[in-house]
Amino acid sequence: MKIGRNEPCPCGSGKKYKKCCLNNDQQTKRMHSDHNGFIQPAPLEISQKRPPKALGTQIRPYILAKMCDPAEQQVQELFLDRPELKKRLTVSVSRMRSLSTEQLIEKLSQRGVHYDQEQFLAICEKMVSAWEVADNLWPKQMKSYEKDVSDATGLAACMLWQRLYDEKKLTKVSIEMLDDWIERGYKQLYKDQFETCRIWMRVWETFKTDYDLANRSTDEIDVQFNGSQSFFNWCQDFEMELINASIDSKEFAELGVAYLKEFLAFFEDEDALFVSQFKSSLGECYCRSGDQEAGEKVMRELIRQYPDRMVGYIGMEMALSIRKMDDEALSLIKRLKILEEAKEFPVTDGKDFDLDRRIDDLKKEIANLEAKR
Repeated sequence: MKIGRNEPCPCGSGKKYKKCCLNNDQQTKRMHSDHNGFIQPAPLEISQKRPPKALGTQIRPYILAKMCDPAEQQVQELFLDRPELKKRLTVSVSRMRSLSTEQLIEKLSQRGVHYDQEQFLAICEKMVSAWEVADNLWPKQMKSYEKDVSDATGLAACMLWQRLYDEKKLTKVSIEMLDDWIERGYKQLYKDQFETCRIWMRVWETFKTDYDLANRSTDEIDVQFNGSQSFFNWCQDFEMELINASIDSKEFAELGVAYLKEFLAFFEDEDALFVSQFKSSLGECYCRSGDQEAGEKVMRELIRQYPDRMVGYIGMEMALSIRKMDDEALSLIKRLKILEEAKEFPVTDGKDFDLDRRIDDLKKEIANLEAKR
């Protein structure tokens, strides 16, 4: 049976389907490999998501190393069919991460690198990628054709930057660290959505500090970051998780307001469909944080801006459902009136939001209440 995007999720969470299990249902868990054995994730089939425009951009070596790490389940499954590939991976992210700092330095020494911490710190302050630091400090090793020399050297630089940051000897966050934080958030999604939001708020603060968001488009940031996830797509996922968390926690509703206000201030000139969805989420977070007046104001402005689209009407109906009213029937009537205004205009995307069914359901609820009186 087809489930509408705005219907209650069948898992019983109480959230809308689009805000709960839709993404998980749309993604295939199967991984595949090309003719060279290079591991590729199956494509995402999610509304409003897009691949980076710069399709010719080279994958960062650290990202490729993570995708091919034998600790990942999809890689282990691939090894069952292609065991010869496992023999090629004598150096990996997980193995290098398990080494102590002294062991990492020893790995570098074995490959002809004399590690000078002061020199390493100085160049890290001038660059954004640990792999690029290795490329500048140890070019001979990074261009070596000997087995695993360049991978071990580049990965060691990534691990050392992380540890120096943890020891508060570095204040800058490397691209590799930022990518790890984003991925850590994704791994927490179905375990602890609040922890995901905390991790991703740290990611957002880093993007604000290091990526000049005020003067650049999401596409430009995508090209600079070029991580495992597109910046554009991650921003939407963060928005969705904050909405989910806000249902159960006022704290995360307030975090949602902070993030969404900042995002809209930076990217108000982006694609209108994209921006309007973020505005609707801002309105919802306002309502869930306790500022009903601000939330409904956002929704009214959306209706004014886009009278031919459902985004404002559905947002206002949501806002009214959150508002606490003594008279339940009056609340339902107000929600019905908003949806009938959308149908009367008429909106162009009513079918996408099951407008007719929503109107019929509200009418039935009102009739049932009246029958009980």
